[in-house]
Parts: sequence; structure tokens; C-alpha cells
Amino acid sequence: MASDTFVGQRGERRLRHKEFVYPVVVGTCAFYLGKKATETQSHKWYLYVRGVSGEDIGHIVKKVVFNLHPTFPNPTREVTVHPFEIEEHGWGEFELNVTLHFADDAQEQPVEIYHKLKLYSEVEPGNQSTKKPVVNEQYEELIFSEPVEAFYQRVSNYAPPVAFQSTIAPHFRTFEPADDLQKINHARQRVAHMMANVKHQFESYA
Repeated sequence: MASDTFVGQRGERRLRHKEFVYPVVVGTCAFYLGKKATETQSHKWYLYVRGVSGEDIGHIVKKVVFNLHPTFPNPTREVTVHPFEIEEHGWGEFELNVTLHFADDAQEQPVEIYHKLKLYSEVEPGNQSTKKPVVNEQYEELIFSEPVEAFYQRVSNYAPPVAFQSTIAPHFRTFEPADDLQKINHARQRVAHMMANVKHQFESYA
């Protein structure tokens, strides 16, 4: 019978054919400054990584490195405790790089995630509110393939506390991956329908 474990490159014992998946959310939350807005600082915004239910993810992630646009002072920011978030001010939208460093006993390489800072609502682009922020969040899954046995045993049954210490927690989206999957499937159906119409029109002219 094949062993359920094997020794990794650094001497760690790993679980063969096992996979551990942990969901997180990467997001931005931007507030328009209203009368206090200037040409260079029209919004106050937050960039963060959180558990899907807002829980502390410190048992999985030991550090998050946020890489901002190089025009910002100190564009590389490290956060080592929950909540994993930073606050900034600015006027423009740009792509952000977020690097997750895992707990030491995971013995895994850091993971990079790219995320877009959004300051303006796509639904109401001309209607900016100082009370209702523009929230842009994306669901990500951290996948540990053949994880270290000790790490897996520690985290697989661990129930992290829900710690809403973030001031922007009331604006967090109730994230249901099934909803996004439904949207994706709906979009695919629309594309297939459009392609069928184009094909039909092409055949009509042929």
C-alpha cells in the first residue's frame, strides 16, 4: 500500500494526493472626500485582504505586502497583523500587487494577487457619495497542494475568530462564490447566443 505521506525537498513530511483550500477576499474600499477633495486627493481608500466572513486569517497568512503605484511615498507596505489593510489618499485608479506570505510551518512560497483600485462607480459614474463607498472585491482561493502534514493538521480544523476590527467592515460584501459562478455562466450563455446570431447572419449572406 502506498504511503499517505512523503518527505519534501526540505525534509518536511507532506500529505500525498491531498489538497487544502482556503478562501480569501482581496478588495478596495474608496470614499469620495466631497468638499475636502483636491486635484491630487479626491478619495480616501483602503486596500485589504480578509477572510470571506471577515475572520482573522493570521493562522494561514503571516504577512501581506501591498505594492502601490511607485509615485506613492513608501510604495511597498508590509502588514503583519489582522486586519491586513492599509489606508491611502489619491485621485487615480491603478492596478495593485498584493503578496501573501504564509505561516512558517506551511513551508510554501508567497502568492501574488493583482487587484484594481476603483474610485468611481460603474453603475453611477457621475454620482459620487461621501457616505456610500465604492467597493471592489474579488474572491481568491489559496490552494495548498500536498501540504505539510503538521500545517494541515493545525489549520484544517481550526476555527478562526470573526474579528471585525476594520473600520470598513460594515461595507464588506457578503461573498458567495456561487453567485459569481452563476454570473459567469449567464455571461457565457449570452456570448454563445451572440455567436449563434452572428453565425446565422453570416450564413444568411453566404
